[in-house]
Amino acid sequence: RSFIVRIPPDVRDWIVTVTFATALHAVDTLLEHDKVTGVVSHETRNATLFRTHRYHSVARAYRPLYDLSRTVRYLANPTLWVRQEDLEPRVFALLYDIERSVQRLTNQTHEFPKLPPIPPK
Repeated sequence: RSFIVRIPPDVRDWIVTVTFATALHAVDTLLEHDKVTGVVSHETRNATLFRTHRYHSVARAYRPLYDLSRTVRYLANPTLWVRQEDLEPRVFALLYDIERSVQRLTNQTHEFPKLPPIPPK
């Protein structure tokens, strides 16, 4: 989280990638908490999230962030898919939803603060 806010706003593909990695850590924390085994790849993690009713609230936010991270990492021009003004409502909001769901499912009371706004260009 602290690294996300240090990434220059014009490097939105990296902001998305690091935000996804942050969400991934939250999901892995949940799976570890639930003693889920056999999660060794994105495919097995996704299968577990999308097939387990308990994880529905996490999966609902995780899937679009996962897809967006793949888009910005593997397709030609990431700036075409993530506008600066989309970071807060489209990217960070998904992270917040994932974190809140993980906190609820693991009975954690610590609440993460919102990330500071991305300064305009």
